[in-house]
Amino acid sequence: MRTTTISPIQQIQSTEHTLHETRDALQERFGTDRRLPKELREESRGMNWNLFTATYCPAPTLDIKFLSSEQHNLYSTRFSAEITATSKTEAPVTFTREILASGPTSAISHMLADEGRHVEILKFHQIELFEATVTIVKISHQVNHLHTAWAVGFGPTSETSIAAALSSAAQRIYG
Repeated sequence: MRTTTISPIQQIQSTEHTLHETRDALQERFGTDRRLPKELREESRGMNWNLFTATYCPAPTLDIKFLSSEQHNLYSTRFSAEITATSKTEAPVTFTREILASGPTSAISHMLADEGRHVEILKFHQIELFEATVTIVKISHQVNHLHTAWAVGFGPTSETSIAAALSSAAQRIYG
């Protein structure tokens, strides 16, 4: 019987190769140790960055840009957002919407619902990445709960990241 010895350098190279194979798209792109949620990591396994962003960060036809917030009372905040609706047949229309809500996620969800894009948030994750925030959501269609989608949004603040993620999520569900 013949035994094979592996040098310490071969062990390190083998470990580095295994670690490289298990890194997700976010880790590969930004060189971070922070990982995507397990379910999304498995769903997106093997995707390069361009395919990942095309899939999980689609350009929404109803794009909500978070503008400002002002404390209204002890229980609610007044949120203001700029909404741009685009279509293939008409020029884009941009308008501002204000809403009272308990937080930015609730505000953006209600703004989407007001425009006919009702979504239910099933999972919500945020990652601080350098000087920005990544929001990762899994949502379902309000009526057909079997229709689910992951989406990712990036922004300089938590609020803008939430708006980007939920806008992309609604796009993935409603097209």
